[in-house]
Amino acid sequence: MVFLQSKQHHVAEWVKYLAIALMCGLVAIDGISSALADSGKAQVQQTGVSENKHNEGSETDLRLVIGSGTVASRLGGYPGILAFLHNFAVPALLADSEIASFFGNLTQTPAEIEQCLAMMLDHDLGGSSRHSGATLESGHRCRGSMPKIHQGRNIPDEVITKFIGIVSQQAELAGVSQFDTKAIAKVLERNRPGVRNK
Repeated sequence: MVFLQSKQHHVAEWVKYLAIALMCGLVAIDGISSALADSGKAQVQQTGVSENKHNEGSETDLRLVIGSGTVASRLGGYPGILAFLHNFAVPALLADSEIASFFGNLTQTPAEIEQCLAMMLDHDLGGSSRHSGATLESGHRCRGSMPKIHQGRNIPDEVITKFIGIVSQQAELAGVSQFDTKAIAKVLERNRPGVRNK
């Protein structure tokens, strides 16, 4: 009798561990297939931006390739970062009168600024967007030199600090992890010298 109970207990334990192993296997397979599917989608996703070929006069579409495990990939690559800027960061920045005053008298449209900034952030956070030089559908060419972009703006250091703070706050409100929010702030912080008092 004791032997039968022990054997039944042993079989029940074995079944339990088999069920756990099967569940883990299914989760792993589902995760891998989802990652592969997402990877395939990401490789054919269009950014709506054109890049000039150096040797030819024709234009080719810039394709978005998201490297897995990067901050850019967790943010959704260029499209995700652009959506974050458009829906969260830019409205909050323009709601601040001190920051909004530096966006007056620009030759670029807000959409062009958002697109160029989204590409820069995507690139610097591990994505495949060009850091600079991409030509937008509007014909505007994104520049990479922060001093040239901000020349004549005379943006003081405390406004840059406020800018980074608002973007970070909006990232947290949008559900971005603390680690990724710090990575975004770090990229913006690296550009401080090229923006300050130009």
